[in-house]
Amino acid sequence: MKPSPAWLAAFQLGTRQFMAALGRSDRPGHLKLQAVESVPAAGIHQGALSDPAECADTVSRLVRQLDERQGIRLSKVLAAAYGNQVRSQNAAACVPILEPEVGVSARDVERAVSTCRSLGLDYDRQILHLFTQGFSVDGQSGVKNPVGLFGTKLTAHLHLVTGLSSGLSSLHRVFNRAGLEAEELVMPGLAAAEAVLSDLDRDLGVVLIAIGETFTEAVLFGEGSAREMILFPWGTDPLASALSRNLKLPWAAADQLLAQLGSLEELPQWTSVPLRITAGSLVRTFPQGQVASWVTARAKEFLKQLAARLEERPYFREASSGIVMVGPLAHVGGFLELAEEVFNVPVRIGNIREVEVDPGVSLKPSHAALVGLLRCGMKRRASSAIPAPQRPWGLISHRVRKVLEEYF
Repeated sequence: MKPSPAWLAAFQLGTRQFMAALGRSDRPGHLKLQAVESVPAAGIHQGALSDPAECADTVSRLVRQLDERQGIRLSKVLAAAYGNQVRSQNAAACVPILEPEVGVSARDVERAVSTCRSLGLDYDRQILHLFTQGFSVDGQSGVKNPVGLFGTKLTAHLHLVTGLSSGLSSLHRVFNRAGLEAEELVMPGLAAAEAVLSDLDRDLGVVLIAIGETFTEAVLFGEGSAREMILFPWGTDPLASALSRNLKLPWAAADQLLAQLGSLEELPQWTSVPLRITAGSLVRTFPQGQVASWVTARAKEFLKQLAARLEERPYFREASSGIVMVGPLAHVGGFLELAEEVFNVPVRIGNIREVEVDPGVSLKPSHAALVGLLRCGMKRRASSAIPAPQRPWGLISHRVRKVLEEYF
């Protein structure tokens, strides 16, 4: 079977399960979720590749499940990047303006951005995402578009999200072994933002917090675009590890407790509910109130640390649309209220929006990153679309117009 250009595929490799989604875009801006499949994770430990061959075999099994479901032969996919090999940083670089008497040109802007990319990037890392925060002309900051301004020096202010070249190459190799090409690697939090945020949220300013398995991402939006990302080494896996040590339980048993936790609220109907775990021959029961009290204390400690990091960022103070949360902990009763208490701003849960779902697919909150990856694929194809050929007179008029715009 030949692949259809309308089909899109997304993969997310987690520590518990690998998930993949198929989507279809038959017209601009429209996305239909056709299939979602998952298999138990293998070859990944604590968010890092531990056995590339085993991981590739598991991805191949997931691909076969999608093939059997839709009869589509996959070749190119988008995938979520790992958090443990990724870091984010602000970077700035200054270049002289080539023709000060004419003003800043588009070429000067390109030089400033290119220089900033080069100076802010270590030799062993690759850029995953680049966010433009603004420009400065002769020390005058807060410039959005410097083209046409007069000065002698232009400074570009960027935010870089980078990953280890070796780790990213290994991830690409896993997909290659499974017969796939990963067109683009996207951070899960940034992908989830594509699925749950509206254009109005981005324009007003919003912070999306994605609590994952091993990492938490806070993506700050302002004036319609992502401006900065904060990575925090905390998630459900470290929380399960700490709980296993506290209760002297195997990690799998502690993970079961967290999965069963329904609420952090200290209500009689919740606190008295027994949580039953089974790990091999071990069978134990814990009152939900005991587990909820412990999780609340650890979650509050984490949220305070994250709030301290966010309060240092100007985009957080300007986020009129508040905070949007995604991830399994966001759906635990009382967690959003705890976050509002710590951040002192409105906090709401992120719901997947504006996607048509096939009747045979059960859309879940955990699919936010997958749906967002499919949307990223739609944008990628739209931006790389080849424009229709122009007639000779059309090309001439276009060039004349560009010359007039350059000098007048």
